[in-house]
Amino acid sequence: MKKEDSNLFVSALTELKETAVAQGNVISKEQLEEILGDMNLNDEQMDLVYQYLKDAKIGVDEPVDADEYVVGEDRKYLDMYLEELAELPPCSQSKKEALLLSAMAGETSVRDELIQAFLPQVADIAKIYAGQGVLLEDLIGEGNVALAVVMDMLGSQENAGEAEEMVVQMVMKAMESLVYEVQENRDSTSEIAEKANMVLEKANALAEELLRKVTRDEVCQETGLSREELDEILRITGWKIEVIDQ
Repeated sequence: MKKEDSNLFVSALTELKETAVAQGNVISKEQLEEILGDMNLNDEQMDLVYQYLKDAKIGVDEPVDADEYVVGEDRKYLDMYLEELAELPPCSQSKKEALLLSAMAGETSVRDELIQAFLPQVADIAKIYAGQGVLLEDLIGEGNVALAVVMDMLGSQENAGEAEEMVVQMVMKAMESLVYEVQENRDSTSEIAEKANMVLEKANALAEELLRKVTRDEVCQETGLSREELDEILRITGWKIEVIDQ
């Protein structure tokens, strides 16, 4: 796939996800065909699309039961959280639309009520990202922060439908950013751990060969690490690799 085609493909997947989330994490086959347009995807690429939708817990024509992905402590927290939300006054879709229109017109008095109206939806969105290394409690918290922030941005939308879509997208992006950040930190930690294990293994082998403690320069030469990289690993591990002369 050419770079331009690859960029279009990624953009199409993003649009698919945003459209689905705004509809309760479901998309129709007609929408699927419309968004993919004239990309002329082959069978292998279409398989990638459906795998992407499956991984994102997006259903085609009928929603996926995201509840089945919420287990353990996440399930306990969600049940408790939903019990708390059940104590709030119910809000119909028509009432939510009226609140959105008022907020769009700059009426700050409806802000708290509108936020409350979206809280169950934030919890539903959080279930989509469950099981990706972030606690459901943190996902909901991040979503609620985004919800509060987006309240001041609704005046830029043309109608209640667009405003609601904007809210959903902001909440979704906040949760995606949190998942990405946690995964990136985990990858970084894993990489450091792998390097630390390599340093320990190489330093021990070299010390055993030389029958003495080894210098940091010798460890750098043996591992291919720079002095700065080695010193950072030694610092993180508390300078506890005893065979290295420090």
